[in-house]
Amino acid sequence: MQLLKSTRGLVHYFVMAIALIPLAGCGGGGGGESSNSDPSGNATSSSEQNNSGGTGSGQQSNGNTVTQGNSVNAVDPNRKETKWIGTVPYDVFYDRPWEIASDSTVLPGTTPTSLTNNNASPGTQLNQGTMPTPAGGDPKPEAGGGDKVEWDKLITAEILNTEVKVVRTRLTTKLQSLSTYNQDTKAISNDGAYLAGLAAVAERHAGDISWKENAKFVRDLAYQIYSNADGTGRTAFTATQLPFEQLCTVLDGGPPPDDLEAEANAAFGDVAYLDELMKWIEPNFTAIKANVNTESRMKEDPETLERQLRALLVVGRMMGDSSYANAEEAKYQGFVNDFVGGIDESIQAAKSGSFDSFQAGLNKVQNSCAECHPPYRGGDAGF
Repeated sequence: MQLLKSTRGLVHYFVMAIALIPLAGCGGGGGGESSNSDPSGNATSSSEQNNSGGTGSGQQSNGNTVTQGNSVNAVDPNRKETKWIGTVPYDVFYDRPWEIASDSTVLPGTTPTSLTNNNASPGTQLNQGTMPTPAGGDPKPEAGGGDKVEWDKLITAEILNTEVKVVRTRLTTKLQSLSTYNQDTKAISNDGAYLAGLAAVAERHAGDISWKENAKFVRDLAYQIYSNADGTGRTAFTATQLPFEQLCTVLDGGPPPDDLEAEANAAFGDVAYLDELMKWIEPNFTAIKANVNTESRMKEDPETLERQLRALLVVGRMMGDSSYANAEEAKYQGFVNDFVGGIDESIQAAKSGSFDSFQAGLNKVQNSCAECHPPYRGGDAGF
């Protein structure tokens, strides 16, 4: 009977010993020096570690986490031992959780989620600050036009005169007859807006421009071309042709119309609207990028290329004038500066013969336009 009780006691202790094995953790001798850690990086203090060969009992920490003893050798030498945070395997936690959470890489076949309110009206989404910040952070707004810009450093009087003649020749062809007018009224209107901007620059230019004294009249007559070329038909054609003929007279040194009163140094925003300037930029920039696509093409006609680039440079700087909406916003001015900077880089690269730098400048311009258009382009900009 005594033997039976003794045997039962041994069995009881044997079962209890087996039941306690999971609480002690996987076995193995105490290895090199190390400390256990939780996901926040707080190491377990040495007072909490077991010092009996790595087989001591676990200690409760923070009320819900079982802290194991010193680091131990793996059961399988070819496989690392699994660590646990309570009942959760330690390896489910990322080593750098914030880097993983902030990774916004779009995988193939997926659609990124918009950060804007899809139910809001287009007008409410224009200036919510969701666009990327231009290179260089948030630049402070700077004056982009008026008398604070040294226009003669952006474009010489000679190049400005040549560009005006190019636009004049183009309009002469398109306004030869009702038929030629009807074929491209939008382009005629846009040329009028562009020419008005050039005349406004001529007013402020420090160089020798023969018609500078009457530039304000050229500006307002060009604006009439822009506003009157509204649709097809003889009425619109006649209303557009008349101010163009008067403009040509002034450019040739003749007097302005007697009934025309023009304000000196009118704001750019009042004579050349932003959406029209953007319309003008798109085809002219695209033509340069498409046609000047090799080093030999870049060197083929350097004078024409410089004129075309400087025309873009002037329009870009003009768009930064304080008379335009959003001009006080640092991000808008950042896009303007990126545009102007890219054009200037291409001008200098073309002079030095570096085609790679020339293309890099154009790419900078293209990127600035792509980022600027969604929040700042007018709804009827046309491109």
